[in-house]
Amino acid sequence: MSARETIRNVLLVHYATSPDPALVVDTLLANDHAEVVAERDAMTVTWLIKKAREYPRRNKLGRTQADTAASLASQIRRGAVRPDNLRMLPATFFEAGRSYASETWQFRCESISPSPGTGEIRALGWKYSPVYDVHLWHAAALDPDDWTHGGWTDVTEGGDL
Repeated sequence: MSARETIRNVLLVHYATSPDPALVVDTLLANDHAEVVAERDAMTVTWLIKKAREYPRRNKLGRTQADTAASLASQIRRGAVRPDNLRMLPATFFEAGRSYASETWQFRCESISPSPGTGEIRALGWKYSPVYDVHLWHAAALDPDDWTHGGWTDVTEGGDL
């Protein structure tokens, strides 16, 4: 039984003498949930604004991370983050903290960073190369072409490489 179900059952006993105890309890629980969500959203917006102030760098499109954080904060404020629109889209590039495999290579992505010279994004991490019967991990910086043509599959859920 979930904590919410336990609280609901206790409240149903408490409000048993009401004309419609289920309506009273469900209304109380809905109001509490709305308060919790509002507090969480306010905290998230505050955190995004803090991050926006910490990261003034510009990306290759001329946007700063502050612009991105401010945009995300605005979306949360206006209620754009809802359970019905949280479907995960397929990845379009490597993601930090994830492990990938292709037909012959393995890659553990440690971070994502734009090149200081060109602004092109790079996945920085460790690439496993079975070369000359010697299995070596070496530092690697993979670019969008590596992602597009590498046939990579996220294998993080299956355990670390």
